Amino acid sequence: MLSLAEMFRCAGTVPAMVALESALNREVLPMQAIETLRTMVPAWAQRQLDLVSPDSDSGLETIARLLVHRLRVLVRTQVEMPGVRRVDLLVGDRLVIELDGRAFHSGEDFERDRVQDLELMLRGYLVVRLSYRMVTDDWDRTHRAVRELVARGLHRWGRAARPWPVFDEARG
Repeated sequence: MLSLAEMFRCAGTVPAMVALESALNREVLPMQAIETLRTMVPAWAQRQLDLVSPDSDSGLETIARLLVHRLRVLVRTQVEMPGVRRVDLLVGDRLVIELDGRAFHSGEDFERDRVQDLELMLRGYLVVRLSYRMVTDDWDRTHRAVRELVARGLHRWGRAARPWPVFDEARG
């Protein structure tokens, strides 16, 4: 616990949140420990602890969620999409952000991801795939693009974007 508190002071918010959420996700640390940690960190870090989620499956998800959160829109991690899969991030009601880590996606995983992306799009969701580099090395440009999608209202259902029924091949 002391090492996490020290991370906030020395390494900064994002690395400390990645370590903290990783510990929570792997159940190395219980959620109740957040309150103890809150007493050990500076005031600016205490506010960040309000954003902690045990649902991030990777550090990349934590980083992206924290950065998108700055847009002041609802961002949820590992949201179950019935009949399709869990998605990495759901921004607002319909903007799905999938994060592709450093590992190269190929073969069946690559194909499955594209089929599921298509199914989500047929249901009216907007699916955006971000690479590790786009999040870690080129965030300014990536953030501008995500911010523009939100500014256009593409994260919400509306007249132009509404939920569609499940795609049925038999209907044609």
